[in-house]
Amino acid sequence: MARIDIFDRTLKIIARNYADLLLRLAFPNIPLRLIGTLENVEISLPTRRVDFLHRVEHKGQEYLLHLEFQLEHKTDFPRRMCSYHGALTEQFNLPVITLALYLRPRQSPIPGEYTVRLEDQVVNRFQYPVLKLWHYRDDIRSGKYRELAPLLVMLTPRPDESVLAQERDLILAEPDDKKRADLLALAITIGARYFDKEFLWRFFREELEQMREATFIEEWIEEGIQQGIQQGIQQGIQQGIQQGIQQGIQQGQLEGARRALRESILHILEVRFGLSPQKVDSLARRLEVIEDLSQLKRLQDHALLDITVVDFEVHLNQSIKEKA
Repeated sequence: MARIDIFDRTLKIIARNYADLLLRLAFPNIPLRLIGTLENVEISLPTRRVDFLHRVEHKGQEYLLHLEFQLEHKTDFPRRMCSYHGALTEQFNLPVITLALYLRPRQSPIPGEYTVRLEDQVVNRFQYPVLKLWHYRDDIRSGKYRELAPLLVMLTPRPDESVLAQERDLILAEPDDKKRADLLALAITIGARYFDKEFLWRFFREELEQMREATFIEEWIEEGIQQGIQQGIQQGIQQGIQQGIQQGIQQGQLEGARRALRESILHILEVRFGLSPQKVDSLARRLEVIEDLSQLKRLQDHALLDITVVDFEVHLNQSIKEKA
């Protein structure tokens, strides 16, 4: 299973919930109107998932708003932005507004264009706005842009406990329960880059119950571990949310591995023996009983090697009996 970048995915909370605020920051004099969101958009470059894509409207013209968060600048980022812009324009046949948002303060200039040169002559140029979020640190603290409160620890040199206290006060002013829960979860996830995790759980202990409403975990963790994460959160509310999440991830990873093996077994049998949908469903129900990974791996070998499906069923029945 691919490594999951929790930190990267948490930033999508802001991209999803507060795109209208980011629009106002980037284009303060243009009344763009947010009209929708496109979820989990992939483009073939080869296949890459973009950070977030929204539908916006201005004077009757619809646009796509493409947001990309960057912790710090990477040399290949302008080229990738050019590629994303072209692919999204072609895929959706709409004009695309591409916006880069940087999180880590930087003194040197940040490129906002991709250029192709022949000697000293610029042949091609793709430009995009760059939003340096640390320029809005004081406005976030004042409550003007309180929706960005979880980012304060990143935007503040040498953040301390007082910065966390500011974040918490600003987040608790969010009237929407789910958005407030998301922001609290975001504050802990980002804060873990700067503070000891045990300290963070203690600091936010009075807000743990509110995090039950968060979409922070359930929408982004890959399908194979969603169920385990949810179980971990429920257990975490009672026994310590950090421990619960860790246990949930482990349990979810196991369930994902079981699901992958069962699907592999069924696919092999269906291809080898031309099974009917009814037969596949019957075998699937019986395979659900098997939870031990070593047993499922042995059954996968039998699916590949047994002469007939009847032979496989004999081994399947043996595995079920062993479990009982």
